[in-house]
Amino acid sequence: MTGVSVLDHIGNTPLIPLRRMAAPGMAAILMKMEAWNPSGSLKDRIVKYIIEEAEKDGSLQPHHVIIDASSGNTGIALGMVATLKGYRSRIYMPETKSVERRRIMRSWGTEVVLTSGTDQNSHIWAAEDSAKDTDTYFYLNQNGNPGNVMAHYWGTGAELVAQTGGRLDCFVAGAGTGGTLMGVARYFADRACPARVVAVEPDNSHSKIEGLLHFDGTFVPPIWEPARIHEQRRVGDDVAFEVARRLAREEGMFCGPSTGAILAVALEQAQELGEGHTVVAVACDRGERYLSTKLVPEG
Repeated sequence: MTGVSVLDHIGNTPLIPLRRMAAPGMAAILMKMEAWNPSGSLKDRIVKYIIEEAEKDGSLQPHHVIIDASSGNTGIALGMVATLKGYRSRIYMPETKSVERRRIMRSWGTEVVLTSGTDQNSHIWAAEDSAKDTDTYFYLNQNGNPGNVMAHYWGTGAELVAQTGGRLDCFVAGAGTGGTLMGVARYFADRACPARVVAVEPDNSHSKIEGLLHFDGTFVPPIWEPARIHEQRRVGDDVAFEVARRLAREEGMFCGPSTGAILAVALEQAQELGEGHTVVAVACDRGERYLSTKLVPEG
């Protein structure tokens, strides 16, 4: 085991079947446990992939400060990966996001710059402005870097086909940057896997479902390819938080509200497909980073 790093444990996450929430007569629901990556979310995959590709092509140099816009999970993953590789890091994040996320990032030495909460894209504009200084900063650019897609193509997509033997009928994931959905959809297409790909987004631009993007036309991630999605569904905050609480209480999986939103749609898909079919839903991140939100009831 000599030489094994935390980074070597990114990916290869398990599929865990729901035992209580999937009722008789419904399709089986398997949770892809991205929350079990080392920093606690699926974003570990893309940060490691993009940084290592940039190291190979020379665009990332030792003096660079690595920056990006994030609602939290990419920032947390960047904090972990950057500190292990010896880089400084800075994250631009809306002031409305949970305080736990800021504290986790800062525990790894990441500088956190808060932006306006009135514009769901304010952190993106701030990061893009700083990124003009290419001598000082390396812009991870999760919204536009093709590495976001390829990390999930070679990682999440390949793992799902191997884990299920390609026998799944529906894949449900959150629409944030689009990396997970695009990477998995591409891999499915290239391997002739016929599963439907369903994207989940909040139903409004001021949603508390952190990590997902409400597609209101003000910003579309450059890596987003809508033609690869079979269906795009919207979920309200109350539903997302309630399903996330149920997941913890009924299945023992303590995840964030984005997972709740995804699972709410996966449950509907499983009801429609019926017994004998399989739905895979992404468990995006761990619930501990939402302790100050309504995910955890007071009292």
